[in-house]
Amino acid sequence: MDNNTIVMSSDNNYVWGVWLLIASMRMNSMTEPVIILADNYSPENVECLEQFGDVKIVKRDESFKRNLTFSKPEAMLLADTEYVTWVDCDALFYGNCSKYLAPAPGHIHVRQRAYAENAAGFAKFYDENDKRGPIPAKVLDVWRKDVGENEKAAFDTCSSACYISIPNAYRFILERWRDQIAKVMPEDNVGIVDKRSIAYFQTDESVLNSVLCFCKGAPKIVPEFKLDKDPDAFFIHFNYQPKPWHLWNDYTIKHYDKTVAVVEWAVANNYKTPGAIPFSLKRKYSFLSHLIAPFTRNYYRGMKFLKK
Repeated sequence: MDNNTIVMSSDNNYVWGVWLLIASMRMNSMTEPVIILADNYSPENVECLEQFGDVKIVKRDESFKRNLTFSKPEAMLLADTEYVTWVDCDALFYGNCSKYLAPAPGHIHVRQRAYAENAAGFAKFYDENDKRGPIPAKVLDVWRKDVGENEKAAFDTCSSACYISIPNAYRFILERWRDQIAKVMPEDNVGIVDKRSIAYFQTDESVLNSVLCFCKGAPKIVPEFKLDKDPDAFFIHFNYQPKPWHLWNDYTIKHYDKTVAVVEWAVANNYKTPGAIPFSLKRKYSFLSHLIAPFTRNYYRGMKFLKK
């Protein structure tokens, strides 16, 4: 739907992810315009992405010192359509998902975490008397004080920030999210998790949830996330390292065929790729990709540990 803009941000390490996501849209006749807040893109990167049509690349402000994940509200504010939809760029659309993107009036379309998932995320932060599942009381207390508006939280479990669709009528919430990041988060880059903070350890996602919880006039969360219900049209998020354009892992390998099909469609339709196609995205190496997928997460953890 052209009244909705798809927005993402990335540096040059995730150009393959952006390319795959946009290619999956165009392969599935999703015509939404795309805006990318880009960091350190080469002219070749820009040309490779703009070839899909209705793709706008905006250079990220070089004075911004925080991790790129904090650029989400800034990127979403670049859109001027009736709706704006953020997607993490390590993802795909399978099938035509256009009709599932935008929320009903008065709502924001995000995936709200179940109590079990929420409990796992906050496991280290519960006090002895806390009920496992809801957001810990001490986290809500910090959010309530920092936002400084509503006293009662609008919900008791967090929403994921990997997919966000919101009416432009709630632009002020995006502005408040941006401003709240500047207010409560240190101006440095420690990655997408900040272990220095109990209330904001999930960085941009924590700040978003604080705003949705305690800002006056914030939109309601949709009662049901729509992008994981239809087996013919859903959102695929490539969780964990490594990403498919490097190697597959035990979580993402289930999406191998769907992802490689996007590459094959693009090549068959004469779209340029952002460099040579990695072996992990070539079907002739399917057996090898499936063989090593169960071990790659541990390999990457080990390499990260050794670097430290």
